[in-house]
Amino acid sequence: SRAAKATPPIRGSLRAMPFSPGCSGLDRLGGACCLVAALGLPWAAGEADTPSSIERVRPLATARQISPGELEGFLPDEVHFTSAQELESHCRSMTFSMKPSGSASLEDFRQTVGDFYESGTAAIGESALYNFIWLRRREVASRCPLAVLQVLVLRIEMLLVGVYTQSAQARDRHLAAFHEAAELHGEFSALDAWLSGMLQLPGEAPRLGWPLKRGWARVKHYYDVLWTDVHDSEDAWATMEKPGPISDELYHGALDDVARVLGELGVEWWPCRGTLIALLRHGRRSGPLSRGLVDVVERDIDVMLGVEDEQAWVRVARDVERGLLAAGWDRCWTKSSAETSSAHRDATRRDLLYCLRIEPAYMLLDVSSYILGDLGPDVFVHRVCDGRSVDDSTGASPEAVAAAAAAGRCEVLGDVGPLRHGGGRLRKAAIRPLARCRAEGIEVPCPSRPLETIQAMVHSGLDAACIALPTTKGREADDVWTLRLAESGLVPEDVRILRERSSRLQAMGFLSMAPYFDNCSAASLLLPPVAPDAPTPVPA
Repeated sequence: SRAAKATPPIRGSLRAMPFSPGCSGLDRLGGACCLVAALGLPWAAGEADTPSSIERVRPLATARQISPGELEGFLPDEVHFTSAQELESHCRSMTFSMKPSGSASLEDFRQTVGDFYESGTAAIGESALYNFIWLRRREVASRCPLAVLQVLVLRIEMLLVGVYTQSAQARDRHLAAFHEAAELHGEFSALDAWLSGMLQLPGEAPRLGWPLKRGWARVKHYYDVLWTDVHDSEDAWATMEKPGPISDELYHGALDDVARVLGELGVEWWPCRGTLIALLRHGRRSGPLSRGLVDVVERDIDVMLGVEDEQAWVRVARDVERGLLAAGWDRCWTKSSAETSSAHRDATRRDLLYCLRIEPAYMLLDVSSYILGDLGPDVFVHRVCDGRSVDDSTGASPEAVAAAAAAGRCEVLGDVGPLRHGGGRLRKAAIRPLARCRAEGIEVPCPSRPLETIQAMVHSGLDAACIALPTTKGREADDVWTLRLAESGLVPEDVRILRERSSRLQAMGFLSMAPYFDNCSAASLLLPPVAPDAPTPVPA
């Protein structure tokens, strides 16, 4: 159901204005719309070291200007170097007493940061020296401002990674992150200019082996991703909050688009969750019951899509987007399925793809990707190899990942993602060989053991105890058909209709609910007891 899905960040052309009214009312959009106003990061692809030296190519606000009073708060009030040689000497020799771990030097820190950038991991982790420099950056900058510049870049990256990996956080948290990043960018620019002035250099200060360029490249990576998440925020938010009704004809027209695009790509895919339940129960998204009731199962389109590895998913997601855009859809975006509270939130890939069509009626496609991996018995969603995340940002080659998997150095994350209720895995035997489901005028591939897939993906908006009979759980509470079902309940005639419908689907060679009616015998009643002279309700 729509209520159970994480609301996405959105992307496009926003006007740059400080925390503009266009950002209001976007609490569930991850705050990414305010990136333009809050974060002055106006650089594009290139080899220059800092953002200020690269031509601006997007309509972003400039980095926040630092007032003279603020400059006094972080620029050193004394200087212990007069040349690049003295600066390098201080940076290499400056040592701190770090209780209880002993002493540490800025040179140690420089090498640690370089190793971190080489590793490709998403976060540098806890570092006592990093925290020491951060808290005493004015004092450290008097001798080695390059170390402070490095800490500022690391902190900006940390803030953007937080937004990148957790786009479903509250808007105020994202605003705070973007605002702090803008502050730090301004502090970096001011300190860098101050250093050039102290060395009496007309241009950029020497870096002396500090990997600032690598740091800005990583920041740019996350910035580029976040920029693509900022798109038509007000229209998309209004549409997603109040999607409005959709007819079966328009729903199945959208499903036809999805089936055609995925079929042309030749990928393994199948309906899941509510969409799968609808096709098993009715052979379409809704079906009539007795007394004028209609069981409208689904509003969105839910599918699972299998790929060989994480890098393949990045390519396939782009191909799906291109195909749907050509079919008249409006936009697509990706995000991670990891919860904000998950300990693995920084080690997960963007496994979900959302695609949105606004006209002629709102439609959301929710694609959950899974990894087919090697010849093992299961598919999975998230894994770490050699202690590192496996996604499009780590730079790990498919060959390196395959070698690590073959050597047993990969671990599937069992408590994260759409398969977490199944321990992070789903048996391939539950998927293959693919069977057939009817979807109104077309047929689509379906998993060979559909109930097993539904149980592996159960969530707060889905009840797997009795999938053969309708319930109101997880549906739009104000939908007219949900209200009618809640008021009227099910009667034996409804069960007879549903059994006959399943028998017809089965006779035509399609999967149906026929095997699952017996699972409902012990289920609780959907509604309060009916009047004594009314037909006896059945378990739902």
